[in-house]
Amino acid sequence: MAKYKFKCADIGMNCSFVASEKNRDDLMVKIADHAKHAHQIEEITPELKGKVDSAIKKSMF
Repeated sequence: MAKYKFKCADIGMNCSFVASEKNRDDLMVKIADHAKHAHQIEEITPELKGKVDSAIKKSMF
């Protein structure tokens, strides 16, 4: 089964946060929660969502 992975550093943040989930939607929830608590980002703008979407990697492991 595929797994989705995100690294905050991949969108230019000086941050070591890494998350992975089997489901892309579940991963987005984790990312949004991290953004709110670690970076005080209350709203995911379309621009930021685009950056995050392009940084999510899909792997089979």
